[in-house]
Order: sequence, then structure tokens, then C-alpha cells
Amino acid sequence: MRPLQIFKVGTHTSSNGQTLTFSAADLEATAAAYNPARFEAPLVVGHPALDAPAYGWVQALAVVNGALEATPDQ
Repeated sequence: MRPLQIFKVGTHTSSNGQTLTFSAADLEATAAAYNPARFEAPLVVGHPALDAPAYGWVQALAVVNGALEATPDQ
């Protein structure tokens, strides 16, 4: 399956209203730390609903052109 762009470098507001800025280094650290054997992130429709049904799972993360990409599985 083709990777999906899921996040970009920049300033974002969380679901609880907190504003945070993420750098390319932050995204690189996220991609490096992702371990689906420890926790496999779900792919859901309806973000930011955190309890939506999963339509797949994230196999791997990578940073491409300042954006975090998820490789889908299942």
C-alpha cells in the first residue's frame, strides 16, 4: 500500500486546545521510535475521534519532505 501523509512540521493545536510546534527533528524522532510490536497505531476515519473503528494499522513511519508518512498494513 502507498504511504499516507499524517503530520507536517509546524505549529498545531491538540484536541484539548494546547498549541505545540513540531520540528523536522521531532518528526524524525517519532519515526525512529515507532515500534508496531509494542503498539500498533490504528488508521481511523473521523479524526479526531479517538475511539473510531480501525480500518487498518500503521506498519512503519518515515519522514519525507518535512512530513510524517505512515505505511498502512492490513
